[in-house]
Parts: sequence; structure tokens; C-alpha cells
Amino acid sequence: ASDVYKRQNQYRVEEFIDCLFQETYKNYSLLGLATEVGFNSKSSFNATFKKIKGITPSQYKKQNTI
Repeated sequence: ASDVYKRQNQYRVEEFIDCLFQETYKNYSLLGLATEVGFNSKSSFNATFKKIKGITPSQYKKQNTI
């Protein structure tokens, strides 16, 4: 993948994480939030997130929920 594409996905993952625990998005599913930040499919989002963070989005949420 091109550097531009990689940076865009990195930005989207960071945006997802920023939104994950915001009150505004508390009723969103993980997929709904992924779509909100620009991902087009669940498989693409999950693969990209795991590649960047080393764990799945649901694992990340569990590990970072207070």
C-alpha cells in the first residue's frame, strides 16, 4: 500500500480511538464508529486496526474501558 494510504488508515484508527469513549458516540457499535471515521468494511477496519495496534478493536475497547 502507498504511504498516503497507510497514513490515511493510521489517521482513521486514531480518530476511531479518540471517538471510542466520547459520550457522543457511546451508543455506536464498533462497526458504526469505524464507518463514521471512514472505513468501508468491517474486514478492512479490523485488519487495519490489528496491523496498527497489534490487537483487535474489541480487545482494545475491553483493555481500555474503565
